[in-house]
Amino acid sequence: MSLSLVKGSSMNVILALDTGGTNTDAVLYEPDSGVVLAEAKAATTHHDLALGIVACLEALSRKTDLRALGAGLRSVNLSTTLATNAIAEGYGHRVGLVLVGLDSDQQLVRELLGRLPSVGAVFVDGGHDYYGREERPLDEAALLEKIRPLAPSVSAWAVSSFFSVKNPSHELRAQELIKTLSDKPVTLGRSLTGELGAMRRAATAALNAGLVVIVNRLLDAVAEGLDKMGLSAPVMVVKGDGGLVGEAWARSRPIETVVSGPAAGLVGAMRLARGFFPAERKSMWVLDVGGTTSDLAYLDDGRPAVNRDGARVGRWHTMVEAVDIVTRGLGGDSLVELAQDDELVVGPRRVLPLCRLEAMFPGTVTRSAAGASAYREAPLAFLIPNLPPGPEMSEDETDILDMIGRRDGRPLKISEYQFVCLKEGRLFPGLGALTHPALLASALTPTDCMNVLGLYNCGRMEASYMGVKGLADRLKIGVEELARRVLDKMGQILAGDILTLALTREGLQFQETDLGPDRVLGRMLSARAGGVVDLSLSLRDPIVLLGAPAQVMAPFVANHTKATVVSPPGCQVASAVGAAASSVSLVRKVDVSSLPDFSGFRAFLPDGLLDGLKLEDLISDTVEVMTAHMNELARLAGAERESLVAIERTDREVRLNDGTRMVMGATLSFRVTELGRGDRTSAA
Repeated sequence: MSLSLVKGSSMNVILALDTGGTNTDAVLYEPDSGVVLAEAKAATTHHDLALGIVACLEALSRKTDLRALGAGLRSVNLSTTLATNAIAEGYGHRVGLVLVGLDSDQQLVRELLGRLPSVGAVFVDGGHDYYGREERPLDEAALLEKIRPLAPSVSAWAVSSFFSVKNPSHELRAQELIKTLSDKPVTLGRSLTGELGAMRRAATAALNAGLVVIVNRLLDAVAEGLDKMGLSAPVMVVKGDGGLVGEAWARSRPIETVVSGPAAGLVGAMRLARGFFPAERKSMWVLDVGGTTSDLAYLDDGRPAVNRDGARVGRWHTMVEAVDIVTRGLGGDSLVELAQDDELVVGPRRVLPLCRLEAMFPGTVTRSAAGASAYREAPLAFLIPNLPPGPEMSEDETDILDMIGRRDGRPLKISEYQFVCLKEGRLFPGLGALTHPALLASALTPTDCMNVLGLYNCGRMEASYMGVKGLADRLKIGVEELARRVLDKMGQILAGDILTLALTREGLQFQETDLGPDRVLGRMLSARAGGVVDLSLSLRDPIVLLGAPAQVMAPFVANHTKATVVSPPGCQVASAVGAAASSVSLVRKVDVSSLPDFSGFRAFLPDGLLDGLKLEDLISDTVEVMTAHMNELARLAGAERESLVAIERTDREVRLNDGTRMVMGATLSFRVTELGRGDRTSAA
């Protein structure tokens, strides 16, 4: 498609980018008509994100004259899976976590710190009670003393104080003290959520802090790419609920971009599927298969459900509101390996496909022996530098980077490092323990299997063949059979997720000791292979497959579901389409409760407390204050046009002895939505 634009014209267009773990997509979108004017795709370059962004923009400019847009370019809208991928894979930069009023001996606290990937925890006295009253003064001297030795080794800070949602003063003061010793960004738990739950709030704050460097790198790369292309426009970012926020907002709250790509994909799916199904068909399953993760959601009558309780990514349950999506660490670039029982394992770790490694470093894979190796799980596995090294790296990871440096940056075969460990009498860590973002692993992936079967054209096919042959020889089967088994395994897992979510929506609760996702599908498959019980499930609604490998994976998913599986035109850039069609949208909640002595009521506002004698009068005052607050938030988030504030109220009642009911408090939910951006379509 070719498009000519007149420089300085009044054409109103949006440039949308979707940066995923594998590919970066771009579309030029005309919001008044809802038409995609042009689209392009390029590989995501993790070592330097700007390279992939520029390559994508250059590919788009070959279809349309981007430089001629001028003032006609309204905004650059960005969606991304980088934050989601980092959490799903357990990546993240080292964080200093200050916990105020929490006990290090509490079991929940120990479990939290054991699960966070890279955190240095500091415990200090302080905190408030349910009514916002100070329980103990903040121990400022102890805080300064404890954070001082951590300051050189962390990339960001997170602060979470007990009952900070009722009174944020200790978090705010801790932030002031931290900034006297460190110039690194500080995340406050209260700034991300108004919900109770000390452990989840602390985890959300820590995850946010660990993502700051990752998302800022992306936004810096977008700015660099736009500058190289001579483009200038405000940059907007899609949040996990499908709403947009401005660049500055996303830099300080990167956790809100979790499931950003999938949320944008749902908006895009609604648009792309409009002409694909009959008008009455508005309910569908949407499965977005990326390079690193696969994201599943259900559109009920054309609208996705929003999880008010917080986005779930892998084992983490955040407190950030998002579309209700199930995210699994499984995609085209997932690591393929063998378990001890020779069972194929796909994901959750993302690696660089061997075919892409060979294209980057010719001869690396093809000159390596494809036969048996002491490293059983991945006969052909390599490590290359990715991001700058950090102080939190392990000794093994530091040694590997040194070895690569002595090889002029060429990839290091993992079995070579295993040999070094054996020679020096050291324990070999295994690929699973080498997870620092400074290193990027390359091994066999589903993408390589697609390459071998001729279903996909990526990089150097001969490298893919050698990787598949390595595992095929171990299992004593043919190369093509192994490749099909990998894709069938992937299709089986994805189908299992769909069937499980469908049964959950029907009210069936799964227990790990009973019928779990894999067990349900496993019994179905065993029946098809000649079992004595015929188990099968049928989905009434179609499955819409999105993402780069959508058309390849469609038959493998369909093979395990009795459902129509389709990949509509534009499915490969659906998230970019959705990013273009989104608008600014923000939500804040305010709790209004009776005072402990029943002398009145208290509203817990984002920035303080508001008291009143009568509930209805206080709610009226709260609505007035919060309406102004939400409009100001919309402005800070990048809204250019008039915004609408919608209010939902949920009362809390008690039944008295005489049977009457008394309202003891209420929860007010405020949502502000910008009018007129995109095509007024929002996942929220």
